[in-house]
Amino acid sequence: MKKNNIIISFLIAIVCIMAIGYAAFSSKLNILGISTIDSDWNVKITNVTVKNVFGNADKAIEPVYSSTSATFKTNLEKPGDSMTYEVTIANEGNIDAKVESIETTKSNNPAIVFSTEGIEENDLLESGSTQTYEVTIAYSDSVVTQPEVLSGTLTVKLNYVQNA
Repeated sequence: MKKNNIIISFLIAIVCIMAIGYAAFSSKLNILGISTIDSDWNVKITNVTVKNVFGNADKAIEPVYSSTSATFKTNLEKPGDSMTYEVTIANEGNIDAKVESIETTKSNNPAIVFSTEGIEENDLLESGSTQTYEVTIAYSDSVVTQPEVLSGTLTVKLNYVQNA
């Protein structure tokens, strides 16, 4: 019995020493993480210029543009007249962009023909690069009499998304 008491006392003493040692050498470990997103999305129109003029077409106004839209007005006198504008788009951000879709809305005027060229869906616009496309406004060759409606409008909407 005395031997059992000694063994039990010895085991209790070892457990107490281990608990004191654990308490002395344990510490609280705090891990803090801070993360920031440092990206810049900046796809915009940077220039609109006249590229080609055919016949008696001329600018009614200088092209006007902002970062997201461009407006040009062209005077056309007779069939065959046309004017082509070059629109420059720049990716001044640090994220590559892709043309997700191109939406075009035209007025219902058969005498005035609009067309776009030089940009397609899924075209890549890498960070720091530029891309151009053309918009042509023409007096239709198929018109044989003076049309009743003397104006037409075109809206081209380029929807850019982050390139995955």
